[in-house]
Amino acid sequence: MNHVLILSQETLTLRDAAKGFILSQRVAGRKPTTLGAAEMTLAFLCNFAEEHDWPTVSYITIAHIEEYMAWFKARPKWYGDRTKAAPPVSQSYYETTYRRLKKYFNWLVERGHIENNPFNSIPHPKIDERVIPTVSEREIISLLSVTDPRKYSSRQAQFTALRDQTVFWVLVDTPSRRAEITGLTVDEVDLDIGSILVAGKGGRERWMPLGDVAQEALWSYMQVRATKAVQTDALWVDSMGRAMHPDWIRKMMIRRGTQAGIPNLHPHRFRHTFAVTALRNGTPERVLALHGGWKKIPDTYLRTLDDEDVKRFHRAVSPADRLAKGQIAQRREQRGGGKARGKL
Repeated sequence: MNHVLILSQETLTLRDAAKGFILSQRVAGRKPTTLGAAEMTLAFLCNFAEEHDWPTVSYITIAHIEEYMAWFKARPKWYGDRTKAAPPVSQSYYETTYRRLKKYFNWLVERGHIENNPFNSIPHPKIDERVIPTVSEREIISLLSVTDPRKYSSRQAQFTALRDQTVFWVLVDTPSRRAEITGLTVDEVDLDIGSILVAGKGGRERWMPLGDVAQEALWSYMQVRATKAVQTDALWVDSMGRAMHPDWIRKMMIRRGTQAGIPNLHPHRFRHTFAVTALRNGTPERVLALHGGWKKIPDTYLRTLDDEDVKRFHRAVSPADRLAKGQIAQRREQRGGGKARGKL
């Protein structure tokens, strides 16, 4: 039996091992969006390994991994784009790829296919912390305008616009992640309590409340959706009633952003906008963290607050101003009391 185990390890290819890893993640209940991202990352690695005649899993070394990561870091941002103008992948995408692959090789160690994880000898990539841009009110209004169903003549285009506009209302009104919204089902929308049930990182579920406008938008969309979708419980469907692809919101954002004249529009900008707006309006960090599923509010959100925010908060809590106002109020009370006694 041991001989069979050793033989399987020595003949196990990277691609076959990747299939086993994805299967294990599916059994563990990972969300479709997470599985899709992992599959894509492993497909890139396996393609590279086969093109460069890598050995089987048990003979892969740190040098192999360093070779791939160096290639990946310089790879054009859009896979398959060989034009000189194509920029390399972003730092964040490179770091995400590192984490996904390290998790995969950890699994190989846990299953006994390899002895050590080569990624343990490769430093975790550093990312230059950037301030994520927010979405302005003017831009939000533009997005709601280009998704106004009344502007379209065909029923198909009207439904698509209604669906997309509903997504924008939900994103504006919640600190949600793309994956949390993309995979929603009808049963996870409860308009009786005005909330949606989402599964965040690590599968941690939480209810996110919605305002009246977002609730009304969802209700209107779901009435039309019910006439089309009879074979799926997915909340977001196409005009034929079929569940949308896990990556559809990202692609929709690019298309609608172009229509509205908003470059680089993506779902995380709405999450960032919600967080910054909440902080500016005095929401306690702990409450915001619970609302958005953060263990800790990211520094990138806090750095978006500027000197004007500091001045505004200081005007509201200035100890000197409060002391002076208290003294003025006290003198007025004393003067008022004196006049009142004189009249008596």
